[in-house]
Amino acid sequence: MNGGVINERGNQGVEEINKQLRNFNPNSNNITNNNNNYGKNNINDGNNLQHKKYRVGGPTSRSRAGRKRGTRHKKEQDHDKHDKDGGEPVPKVVPTKHAVMMLNEMFPPPNAPQYKVTSQTGPANNPTFSMVCNVFNQSFSGEGKSKKDAKLACSQSALNALIGSNFVPSDEFGLSQKPREISEIDDWVELEGKNPISILNELYPGTGYTLVSSNGPSHLPDYVVKATLGSVSVEGRGKSKKDAKLHASKALLVHLHQVEFDPVTGGLLPGSVKTGAEKSELRESHSKADEIGRLVNSKFNSVFHQTTYAKRKVLAGIVMDREGEMSVVCVSTGTKCINGDYLSRSGSCLNDSHAEIIARRSFLVFLYSELMKAGSPGENSIFYPATDVGLELKPGIRFHLFISTAPCGDSRIFSLHEEASEDINLLTGPTGDCGDGSRGKLRCKIESGMGTISLPDNSTMVQTWDGVSLGEKLLTMSCSDKILRWNILGCQGSLLSHFIPPIYFSSITIGSRFHPGHMARAFYDRFDGNDILPSGYRINKPQILATTSPESRQVWKASDVSVNWITGLGPEMLNGSTGQTVNGQPSRLCKLSLSKRFRQLLEEEDVTTRTFMNKDIMNKLAYSKLKAMSLDYQAVKSYMVAKLKSAGAGNWVKKPVEQDLFFI
Repeated sequence: MNGGVINERGNQGVEEINKQLRNFNPNSNNITNNNNNYGKNNINDGNNLQHKKYRVGGPTSRSRAGRKRGTRHKKEQDHDKHDKDGGEPVPKVVPTKHAVMMLNEMFPPPNAPQYKVTSQTGPANNPTFSMVCNVFNQSFSGEGKSKKDAKLACSQSALNALIGSNFVPSDEFGLSQKPREISEIDDWVELEGKNPISILNELYPGTGYTLVSSNGPSHLPDYVVKATLGSVSVEGRGKSKKDAKLHASKALLVHLHQVEFDPVTGGLLPGSVKTGAEKSELRESHSKADEIGRLVNSKFNSVFHQTTYAKRKVLAGIVMDREGEMSVVCVSTGTKCINGDYLSRSGSCLNDSHAEIIARRSFLVFLYSELMKAGSPGENSIFYPATDVGLELKPGIRFHLFISTAPCGDSRIFSLHEEASEDINLLTGPTGDCGDGSRGKLRCKIESGMGTISLPDNSTMVQTWDGVSLGEKLLTMSCSDKILRWNILGCQGSLLSHFIPPIYFSSITIGSRFHPGHMARAFYDRFDGNDILPSGYRINKPQILATTSPESRQVWKASDVSVNWITGLGPEMLNGSTGQTVNGQPSRLCKLSLSKRFRQLLEEEDVTTRTFMNKDIMNKLAYSKLKAMSLDYQAVKSYMVAKLKSAGAGNWVKKPVEQDLFFI
């Protein structure tokens, strides 16, 4: 990090940092006058600096830089003389730079900081080191994935304690590094095509980069670097520190100037500087995508870090925006579907354990919990009683879906052959028209495998229990197709439609393999439904976003394990091939568990339904009949299936009917 220029206004400057450095030692009352003996020409009453510009630890102007070395040498001798006279060691004023270097320069021998490794935890291929830094008989601790990172962490902790929570003087720094308007940049055209880090170095030489975290195994780490300019801070992720720094610099440029980058070279696109409404929209979309991705990744790492479940292929999560306050509702991983041998007649097994599907089922559990709160006085629920019957979502609440890579099926299959730059989360191949080849067609996942296959042209097949038992492959609709269904029917499902109107995602953020044309077609454009839908239903077209930092490709073999975490409930580990927990128990996300929550909700006296469903009727009906009695939901579903079939997309494949004939 470069030293910041401090303009002393209102007793700000080197004197202020000197005071902060000495605050940790209340016995050094006599230090101020002695320490300020250097540079006597710049001292007023022994304490206050004159109104001149200083760099922390050195002169900034040409006149100051041209002073004789003897003057500076005399200052150092006066400073060191105090230490030799038996007083407390005095921290030197040094330029803002790497934390370890700053401490070493501030406290030279014999008072140099001492570092010691205190512990090493975690497996041998993914260790975590703990280290302490001893300065003036005080200890400051830090952790990291390597001894180097741990040393940096405890050095930063020491500087935070000695100088303040932010040892970069951001207030003064911002005076000289305030982001400039586009009109003030005369040579902006010359910056086009350059590396984002180079652009920032030319425009804002004081930009600082800090390693925030390092997660993942040693052979495939995930680094997070923060780029800071004045009071503005953004983060970037990458599989190396270099990549993370690059992504952080891109995010900072997007935030400051709303630029766009070439998906092949990574350089600034000509004419990409936005103005007016475009500028505001681009900044908001990039900031929202990065914030959603950061929240989901951070929650997953905080829950599953240093466990055997931290290794994953696909990560998904749902973030709730409650009047501007973002919070993670659930996170999940997984890439497997159930093996046909484990198909359950009692609703105790999950058919699909892909990350996106598990995230949506976890979201259902969250909705049930919030509906129960709505029936309890004094609870702060996201629902409130509707004006007529049932409940509805409070105003100002939105939900955002995050997926670390393009969902399987139509949104992903046509982008797999495209080579994306490691530095860009954007594919630019031709989208093609819906209906060309197999574009826009429904696809199915393979049993106990990865990937999807096209449905036969005459796809009128019906899956039967006998057929699957005798070895027929169990087919499950792709994640792209299910997201399309959520954008038409809502994410709440048929059972919750007895209580609440449809709930739609406001945005879908993709972490890698992002192609805007393929995503839009797969998620809503391939459905051409212009007929009038029942009240509350619509063709939802969520904002489709891409993170600035692309998700690193996970090269290891996919695991059968799928994990999920729900706010207020904690984590759960599943076996995707069996559809149950790793301990062989029914999941809290299975049909049986959700139908039990449905029963509990019906028994709440303060919760009314939008239909004529009640607990007495429920006791007489099988699970399939409970779903069928949500009439509006089923009508829209039938309409969707018919429209897709007539458009040539194929016929929606259902599971054997026997699996939904159980009673609660």
